[in-house]
Amino acid sequence: MCLHDIIAGELTEQKSLAALIYLICHGRELEFLFDGKEYFVSCDNSEKYVSLWDNHSEQSFNSVDELIENATIENNTFISVWEKAKIQTLF
Repeated sequence: MCLHDIIAGELTEQKSLAALIYLICHGRELEFLFDGKEYFVSCDNSEKYVSLWDNHSEQSFNSVDELIENATIENNTFISVWEKAKIQTLF
């Protein structure tokens, strides 16, 4: 098993924020659900470095750290809802 696979497991099994940061910074994309609504984190086609997408609405940030600290999901910060989010797909 390679390091990348171990870190992906940390994300999907433990919802590790460190794993999320590593994987997004290394080109992975994440789709997750919160309160039945789908969200997508990606660097692809982002206005800045990385974006959180909700349908066609984009919140764009200069770093993954900034996204985690400042993105909002249903009037809550990303970091405050992360534990309740359901990971759908790690691309």
